[in-house]
Amino acid sequence: MKILAEYQNPNESNKTMRQDLFREFLNFFWLRPENALLLALRAEVYRSTFDKFGDGSGTLDVSCGDGVFSFIALGGKLTKETDMFRALNLTKKREDTFDVFDAFSEEYFVGVAQAAERAYEYGSDWKENLLAKAKQLDFYKNLLHHDNNFPLPLEDGQINYAYSNSAYWVNNFEGHLADLARVTASGGRIVLEMKTSEITRFTAQNYLPDMGPKFHDIIDAGRMGTWKGLRSKDEILKIIEQIPNTRIESVKPIYGDIMAMIWDVGLRPLFYPLSKMANNLTLEQRVHIKDEWCQIFMDLFSDLLAGYEATDKDAIEYCIILEKE
Repeated sequence: MKILAEYQNPNESNKTMRQDLFREFLNFFWLRPENALLLALRAEVYRSTFDKFGDGSGTLDVSCGDGVFSFIALGGKLTKETDMFRALNLTKKREDTFDVFDAFSEEYFVGVAQAAERAYEYGSDWKENLLAKAKQLDFYKNLLHHDNNFPLPLEDGQINYAYSNSAYWVNNFEGHLADLARVTASGGRIVLEMKTSEITRFTAQNYLPDMGPKFHDIIDAGRMGTWKGLRSKDEILKIIEQIPNTRIESVKPIYGDIMAMIWDVGLRPLFYPLSKMANNLTLEQRVHIKDEWCQIFMDLFSDLLAGYEATDKDAIEYCIILEKE
């Protein structure tokens, strides 16, 4: 199995943007640095679609969660005192649909150091706690509590730009994609960033088989069972091709191979105790330690991140742009 993607030489501006995105995501996701690494790559491709975003009117961020990913991708920055580990539900280990981040309390706060370049008109999510977090960003004009297995509470053709990076979570996968097309106006765009079933090639069961079932269960933490719409790239494209009045404008690989392997293990098994320790620090201690921690991970991954380019052969996540005819 080929592990490393082909390396090219991205121009200096792209390399700088990746590093800047990685730094901002590390600030928020510091105890899960592997997430920050992949989000920097995902956000870079996401940003390349913003020529279709317009002034933000008629825009929809589907399954926006706490909103931080889109906020940073659109140029927003958060203060060093802000991170995602201040409001957690640590009552049990993650399994099935249990989400440790589906929690909200007065301990969670957002400090905006720099506003985003533009804002979304709509953000939707099926978890009210995440919407409560997103509200603090002042980045969405309207937040919708919505389950994607059902039609969106929007009119036909109301949206000019729709974005989703979580369609593979939805049981009613085909119906969800068709509904996104329904609410999108003629000439509008639907931007889908989706994992594919190729991810199974880069899970620990394959590249660390001797570690045993207990290790693999801990690393997986029930993730694979929650991705109800996970399909191969070819299957996804066939489904999309059946959606009336849409055409596929582009398909671009985002990441795979070594990046997927780093993310697969990462610090996932350790962030429970790490979060508990961090949440018992004073604010001054927390910021000081976080600065040191983030710089270590910037140094560790800067060379890999600067030269990395995903190839279609090894990708497990793609950006698919659809145009509504």
